[in-house]
Amino acid sequence: MSRFLTPSELQAIDRMISAPRLATYVALTRSGSRQDAIELHQATMSLGVALSAVTGLIEIALRNSACHELNETFSAGTWLRPEAAASTPIDWVTHERNNIKQAQVRAQRAKYSKLSGPAKVALDSRAFPGGAPVDISHADRAKGRQRVISVDDSQVIAQLTFYFWKRLFSDHYEKTLWKRALKRVFPNKTLSRADVASRLETIYEIRNRLAHHEPVYGARLDGALEAIDFLSQNLGSRVPTVHSPFSKLIMPQKDILEGQVAIFRSTFSRLTE
Repeated sequence: MSRFLTPSELQAIDRMISAPRLATYVALTRSGSRQDAIELHQATMSLGVALSAVTGLIEIALRNSACHELNETFSAGTWLRPEAAASTPIDWVTHERNNIKQAQVRAQRAKYSKLSGPAKVALDSRAFPGGAPVDISHADRAKGRQRVISVDDSQVIAQLTFYFWKRLFSDHYEKTLWKRALKRVFPNKTLSRADVASRLETIYEIRNRLAHHEPVYGARLDGALEAIDFLSQNLGSRVPTVHSPFSKLIMPQKDILEGQVAIFRSTFSRLTE
């Protein structure tokens, strides 16, 4: 596409992509031309879309599989909420405890946003039983209303980030979560918690780069592909296999990713070597 850009179009695209961002790709190219840099930029964006689809499926499967095992071990409703922590052996660190609280606030906000005007007003009697302050701001009134909205665990879980889920596989939770529950998410007896945690960390870092539209290539791309293969073949399976339910679920997206990887590597090689 970039081979057919006119000088004026190149100038316009410079402004859209930004000179500093485009400079990263110019530095990678052998020619140092903006035409090649734009082509490489577009190839990395297409690769990023395919990577995002696969990592998104991994996050969904990991989250729901972990929730299932935690519910089985600690009983639904007792492990998630910070106020219920005393009834379980889970020693939540402050960061995870705060993440759960923040997820609950986001869930309440999301539920509030879907209410009708009259339904929102009706919350005032519970939010401000003595009457709302006369000079209360619109934002503070909304926050007060949101705090009294009940949300179930599934709504809170939907608001928790991938960072939270990968943290559950950290060494801090080896005894309380991995050995008691989460090992069943990866039932292959030859795998350690650290084996899983290192791959989840790789996926987390890649997702962060993709979220900021940063390029993924070279060793980062190789690491991401290895982590994807590991997780897709071991999640829910006693032996590494491409025939497990999750492997079959993720297969169409992995096929698309493999095609984009081949295109990207061919483009990268042609423009940079």
